[in-house]
Amino acid sequence: MLSANPRRTQRERSGATRSALTAAATALFAERGFHGTPAELVVRRAGVTSGALYHHFGDKRGLFRAALEAVEADLAKRVATAAAAGGDPWERLELGVAEYLRACGEPTVRRIVLLDGPSVLGSEEWHTIDAAHHLRPLAAALAASMRAGLLERRPAEPLARLLLGALTEAGLAAPDAAGEAHDATRWLLRRLRG
Repeated sequence: MLSANPRRTQRERSGATRSALTAAATALFAERGFHGTPAELVVRRAGVTSGALYHHFGDKRGLFRAALEAVEADLAKRVATAAAAGGDPWERLELGVAEYLRACGEPTVRRIVLLDGPSVLGSEEWHTIDAAHHLRPLAAALAASMRAGLLERRPAEPLARLLLGALTEAGLAAPDAAGEAHDATRWLLRRLRG
């Protein structure tokens, strides 16, 4: 007779521990920042031992990297979902950009991705992670707009890099200036389209 609660495999237990640590770290890093979050607080919130943190992530920086990756992956999914509602490639681009900027105003994205990400990981590692999640989809959206005749044809990747940099800077705008940053981004997109 099979047990109603079969024992989890080592792989499942390991995945659950990683997930618990990443979720606890994400919440705490968003609330308190990297430097204001002691590793002991993360392990206590996750309900695991400090040995588990070091086994799975090496150190608090490794855990922060995992939290950043999780936030970036979630952000990329949200942008893709918002963009999918558009009727043509340009509208999909605009909807995706709007969702990206909206998310940048949220404490988790703002603190982990925009503020602490570059300082904790260094700009090169942070750019690599950010680009892995956002550069290819942005370049694809621009290329689709070009193929549809909605945007002048030019190399899409350099244009995507410029636009991603502008979006990051707009996302960094102080909360009281976020509306102006969003307006400036919409203006830039209109000028890009011609």
